[in-house]
Amino acid sequence: MARLVLIFLLFLSFSLSDELRENLKSFFEREGYVIKVEGDRVWVDVKNLREKEELIVLREGKEIIHPITKQSLGRELEKIGKVVVEEVKDKFSVGRLLEGKDVRPGDRVKLEIKSVCYEGSEEGYFLLSSILSKVERGKNCNYTVREFERGYGVEFKGSAIAFFEKPTVGIPRASLEDINILVKGKFVKQLPSLPISADVGDVVGDGRDYLVVLFSGKVEVYEIIRNDIVLKTAYSLPAGVPVSLVLASVGDEKKDYIIVNMISGTGANSVILRMVGGVLTPVLKDVPYIMGVLDKSRPKETFLGQRFDSKVKFGNVIRLSLEGNRLQERGLFLAPRGFRIDSAIYYGNYLIFVDSAGRLKVFEDDSEIYASEDSFDGSYAYVEIVEGDLKHRFVFYPKPALVKLMNFSLTLVPKNTGGSVLKILDVLKFTRGELVIVGEKKKRLVFSKTVRGSEFLEAIQAVVSTKDGRVFVLTGRVGTIPVQSKGDLYELEFRLL
Repeated sequence: MARLVLIFLLFLSFSLSDELRENLKSFFEREGYVIKVEGDRVWVDVKNLREKEELIVLREGKEIIHPITKQSLGRELEKIGKVVVEEVKDKFSVGRLLEGKDVRPGDRVKLEIKSVCYEGSEEGYFLLSSILSKVERGKNCNYTVREFERGYGVEFKGSAIAFFEKPTVGIPRASLEDINILVKGKFVKQLPSLPISADVGDVVGDGRDYLVVLFSGKVEVYEIIRNDIVLKTAYSLPAGVPVSLVLASVGDEKKDYIIVNMISGTGANSVILRMVGGVLTPVLKDVPYIMGVLDKSRPKETFLGQRFDSKVKFGNVIRLSLEGNRLQERGLFLAPRGFRIDSAIYYGNYLIFVDSAGRLKVFEDDSEIYASEDSFDGSYAYVEIVEGDLKHRFVFYPKPALVKLMNFSLTLVPKNTGGSVLKILDVLKFTRGELVIVGEKKKRLVFSKTVRGSEFLEAIQAVVSTKDGRVFVLTGRVGTIPVQSKGDLYELEFRLL
């Protein structure tokens, strides 16, 4: 019996290795067709492309017939051009022709792999070498595959673009919905004042994550150490009301830019910062959008801006690109009804956000597949806009965080509950904050549940996850006078029950 089990596990192990190999192979062999040509601009239908990736254009020729079996072996393929990807849409991409002239709709395109570097074990090296002929040990390749404990990550020109989990052998694991998770918030540090928002990212360009915190009149960058954070630098914001903060590699440099969303007068007036020589420097000011990045593994593809003013509130959503010190509009993003960019994030193919009515929504493409029954009450990130005798208050939501827990990928969504003071005296006050898990049961079927032990006796202003798996929560509390408004930083510890 033991021998039979061993044979079964070995067979299963080989099958799972074959699955991983095929997934990597499919990724590096992405191909499709030319669907439109205008001058040197070429439209293609290849999925999961990234900006600056290059495609070879191929034209099919004569059919190849086996001389003995007389069966067709395919067609001759002639290279007629090369395209560099410049714009990535949901169902197609647009590139610029680098080589060739007579490119037509119907021509085939295939990803060009000039070089692939590998960093990891010998086993992984041989696995990758069985797929690609151009694998080398080094650091100067267009593509780099790195081996981690849980799988293989792929980088393109220094930016992470894909991750393939290593399969596990044995009894099928329980689903995320079935397991009970207990979370404990370990106090790290009291913050100098009420945090409005926060995010983590490599703002320096040294490969490390830094915690960036938005306060009412400034941005502070902290170095994350083992059991503490240390202030590295700060930046005083221009006039206006800051409402949220996002870090992402949306610019030309290989480091994260700091997007500070602000309101001035009756509309958005945001700022983009970057670190230069240890000092935060403005790249752009007076941006008329509330901005966000839906997927940090694809920052330039999912960089969006949403119009905001006191009349239309949250309006049209625009695709954006940052080229040097210029912000370019790249067309409309077809957002679902009630979409708000302040709380929006991609969880795989799912678009998650809290809408203007305070309900948690999950969409796949244009189909709503989940909506919460109860409402989320926002945070202390808010702005009051006065127009004549009318005063409008707009409350913003903290952004969810993507988290890896064991082998599960999940989303933590902050949920705050407004106190009775808010409802009776029109004073913004929250009685508690907690975290809600959003996960996938199976394709097009998601669930949500509150994390046990995640309740704080104050509002959650931000939840962030670092590259090495640490999860931090920033909370805020408001007193009767401004000096009593404070915030705390906690690191979350997860345990299975």
